[in-house]
Amino acid sequence: MTTPVTGDQLILGEASRTGDETFNALDPHTGDALPRAFAQTTPDDIERAVVAASDAFVAMAARDDSDRADLLDSIADALQEKAEQIIDAVMRETALPRGRATGELVRTAEQFRAFATVLRQGWHRDALVDPHAADALPIARPDVRRMNVPVGPVVVFGASNFPLAFSTPGTDTSSALAAGCPVVVKGHPSHPETSELCGRAIQDALRRHDFPAGCFSLLQSTHNEIGAALVEHPLVAAVGFTGSEAGGRALFDLANRRPSPIPVYAEMGSVNPLLVTAAALEKRGHQIAEGLANSFLFCSGQYCTKPGLVLVPSGDAGDEFVSLLARAVRAHEASPLLAPNVAAAFDRSIERIRETVGSENVVCGTTSRRGLERPAVLVTSSAADLEAHADILTEHFGPLSIVVRYRSTANLLAVLQKVPGSLTATLHAEPEDQGLVAALLPVLTGKAGRLLWNGYPTGVSVTGAMMHGGPYPASTFPAHTSVGWTAIRRFMRPVTFQDFPDELLPTALRSDNPLGSPRLVDGQLSNAPA
Repeated sequence: MTTPVTGDQLILGEASRTGDETFNALDPHTGDALPRAFAQTTPDDIERAVVAASDAFVAMAARDDSDRADLLDSIADALQEKAEQIIDAVMRETALPRGRATGELVRTAEQFRAFATVLRQGWHRDALVDPHAADALPIARPDVRRMNVPVGPVVVFGASNFPLAFSTPGTDTSSALAAGCPVVVKGHPSHPETSELCGRAIQDALRRHDFPAGCFSLLQSTHNEIGAALVEHPLVAAVGFTGSEAGGRALFDLANRRPSPIPVYAEMGSVNPLLVTAAALEKRGHQIAEGLANSFLFCSGQYCTKPGLVLVPSGDAGDEFVSLLARAVRAHEASPLLAPNVAAAFDRSIERIRETVGSENVVCGTTSRRGLERPAVLVTSSAADLEAHADILTEHFGPLSIVVRYRSTANLLAVLQKVPGSLTATLHAEPEDQGLVAALLPVLTGKAGRLLWNGYPTGVSVTGAMMHGGPYPASTFPAHTSVGWTAIRRFMRPVTFQDFPDELLPTALRSDNPLGSPRLVDGQLSNAPA
């Protein structure tokens, strides 16, 4: 059954419109406005949505983990029930191909199911039980028990480049709902129809499982002031954001200027260095060049994990490697970028780079520049250029990568020291590079949240061990990930109960452990009663 799209806000389980101002998304192929108009959020909408989330918080947090797990599974089902309509909207609003949109929908549904599994297993509580010990030294120890609890209403900002996996039904929303936190989503204005369809799927699941309607709201707007007002609202407890460094930092600063500061878990810009050794070039240079070109040009380079900086040795083999990359760039068929602001930022990046390294060091593919189409770009530079122009070592979002040639290990290490914090760092090396790799790993570990061996960073698996975050500016909280099972910890906080009667303790901390969940009891991992 086709879901109606009205262009309204979704608040308290209903469509709502309190103002007359509207906006339209653009067709990336042509740059023209799409026909459907969407209502701009008003201050009244913000107040209703956040108050509703606050009112729903206690009831939602009190629901059993098994209830929330059932809800998450139901959201996954609802998204897949609307798959055809959602995928059509994604393609219309983003110009992403059907295969990419379909894969992203599957991934998004599986994120909800993965968190449902986490809830049923119970380890997200991080329960620790240290019973009273009269003989503890230096003094007797009280009965101390700790577990994680939800933080409160969470505001989620949708991303432009992942209209599903990092937007309205994305990993921030799924992990916050799993934690027991109501969510208010500020949808990304480049794909409002997609956002509304997904928002309605979440509302359907909430009704099906009798959760408070205030557990989820969707607000849509093109105005930055709306995002600022959400972050500054005193009832909001945390923020999830995926986007540019400028946008994430602005929200982070706002949150820290509040009378009661709150965390903004922002996943932002990343250059994602990829390093190739001389031995790797000699043995499989052509193969690496092909894989690298596919990686940084995939979906017009609009992945936060795109390898935007490639470190290649000087010499004939390195020259051939760069030639192969340049050939791939010239042959690359341009496709539209996601939004006008993305295209404008890409144009500024190319202009600044030309001024820095010279036009002779910039290779461009061909494009008609129809709509939001932009050419693929390969930039060649040197360690000396970086000494004088370290500012080019920033994320250039789009189909662009910078190759820097290095002369020696010392030269390479000097370049790596200038690389800002990143989501990923990749090594293409051979067994005989063991000494070089041993020297590089401490530096790379300090620069990135995920290290790859002989691979390519685009593509982030949704699994327990995944780390999708890194030192600033990759993220604002490098101890946390925005992908994978532990992403739930961003929206929980630990609370200790000391000397409480067993019958007043949360179920997960009671001595008989009725949930049978994993706990550390006196330092020993156990599912048994304490």
